Amino acid sequence: MTEPILGIDFGTSCTSAGLLIGDRVELVQDVGDEVVPSAVYAPARGQYEAGRRALMRVLSDPSGVVRSIKRVLGVAPGAIAVRAWASRAAFKVEAGSSLTLKLRGGDHAPEQIVAVLLDYVRGLAERRYGTRIKKALITTSAVPPPGYQEALTRAARIAHLELVATAPEPIAAALGANLHGFVGDRRLLICDLGGGTFDVSALVQRGLRFTALAAHGDAALGGDDFDDALAEALASVVHRQSGYDMHRDAVRWSELLFRAESAKRQLSTHAQAGLQMKDAYLEMGRPKDLSVTIDRAWAEACWQPLFDRIQRCVNELIARVRWQHGDVDACALVGGSAQIPMFSAALEALFPGRVAVAARSDVAVALGAALLTARFGAVARPVPVLEAAG
Repeated sequence: MTEPILGIDFGTSCTSAGLLIGDRVELVQDVGDEVVPSAVYAPARGQYEAGRRALMRVLSDPSGVVRSIKRVLGVAPGAIAVRAWASRAAFKVEAGSSLTLKLRGGDHAPEQIVAVLLDYVRGLAERRYGTRIKKALITTSAVPPPGYQEALTRAARIAHLELVATAPEPIAAALGANLHGFVGDRRLLICDLGGGTFDVSALVQRGLRFTALAAHGDAALGGDDFDDALAEALASVVHRQSGYDMHRDAVRWSELLFRAESAKRQLSTHAQAGLQMKDAYLEMGRPKDLSVTIDRAWAEACWQPLFDRIQRCVNELIARVRWQHGDVDACALVGGSAQIPMFSAALEALFPGRVAVAARSDVAVALGAALLTARFGAVARPVPVLEAAG
């Protein structure tokens, strides 16, 4: 039997992984969900927790929960992205010659936190499939930071995983979205809106051969930023009403972000979403609950600057590859945030009638990653050819 290789989509807010078994991909499950929150809980004593259980600790012990660690993996300690991430953390972050997370259970490098998550996902796979897994293929954003690849390799090594290859997320997404199921020649855009980044890639398809012409993106634009924008708007309402600044309490701010993310998800399928938070702020020295109903239109107004940036990224890529908007035959939307209706609307404005959200957009990259493991002997089957232009 060929040694299994785990295909992992390590994302900013969520992670998914799967094995290629015969002609199908089987994804791991975390408490019954194929999407694993990219969260790690490091208590003062005891074992690490990861995934959904770790995420729920935000409500009881936010200072021990590390989220969105991908945003700072391999990034220079003095970078703006690190300062922004640290300002929202409920624990102290020390940015010296290297980045150190000062948690109650001790000091941690970002790679150590990532390793806990990778090890957790590997464990989910081993328990589900009853086999030891030592190798992995992990996807990366289209334009990762300079030190990201090396840091990811170290994290995999700490997790006792051999990193056999990395693959760009948009390329894996093209396979996960079954774009290779179309037989013919066409020009494609893959728009990947994840938890931390937005990537857009221009591909030319000829049968089963995909040629990546160029990629562009925004490393500070993803689902987390939609949560931030919603939380900031709510905090402004609270401040106007009570004079209380919700930023000054890291614990309350962490919970507000958690509640904002939940509301964002509700708004993907409903016109309104409720948000309740007990003892959210102080008014005249007394704790007050926050209970609001958020209209989708109000949220979309908060998010408009983010979608303007998405359209700008796409237009810049179109210009770089010297296409016209009418040259694009299909625009596929993938990523955990692809279900936000305004995302489709923003791209539909540029490519009328040619935009489609992948059927399993939240796990499309993981599906593609698992398919790509076939190239490394995971299973004997034909796979699409992926290459760079030139």
